[in-house]
Amino acid sequence: MKPDPIVHEYVLRCGPERAFEVYTGDIAAWWHPSYTANAETLSAVTMEPHVGGRIFESHRDGEEYDWGRVTVWEPGHRLAYSSTLAQPSGRPSEITVEFSPHENGCRMRFEHGGWNAGNVAERSKFTEWPSILDRFAALADGAPAS
Repeated sequence: MKPDPIVHEYVLRCGPERAFEVYTGDIAAWWHPSYTANAETLSAVTMEPHVGGRIFESHRDGEEYDWGRVTVWEPGHRLAYSSTLAQPSGRPSEITVEFSPHENGCRMRFEHGGWNAGNVAERSKFTEWPSILDRFAALADGAPAS
C-alpha cells in the first residue's frame, strides 16, 4: 500500500498571487535556517522561477545543496517540484502547492507525496512541516520575517 501524502492547508488573508510570490520568491525569508545543511553559513535559499528550475541553498563558503527541481510553474495557482531535501538524491519525493481564491484571501494546499519503496523510509523526517509553513503563512499575511 502506498503511504498517504503529508497534507497541510492554510487560509490566508492575501490573494493567491501574493501567496505564490512569497512561497517561491521569498523562500529564504520564511524557511528556517535550522532546516538547512548549516544554519551558521547559510546565505540564500533560491527557487528558480520556471519549469526545470533548481531549488537550492547556498552558503558563504560557496557550497550549494540541491533540494529539487520545479516541475509545474503556474504563478498564482500551482507549483510542483521534486524534493531531495533530507532524502537520497536519486529517490525524490514530490511537493505540490496549490493556491485558490477564498473569501477575502486564498486557500493554500500543500501536499508532500510521491512516497515509494525507495524513499518512504525518509517520510518520518517531515513532521516539522507545520512550523515551516506557519512561517510562510505569517509572511504571506504581512508579518515581518522572523
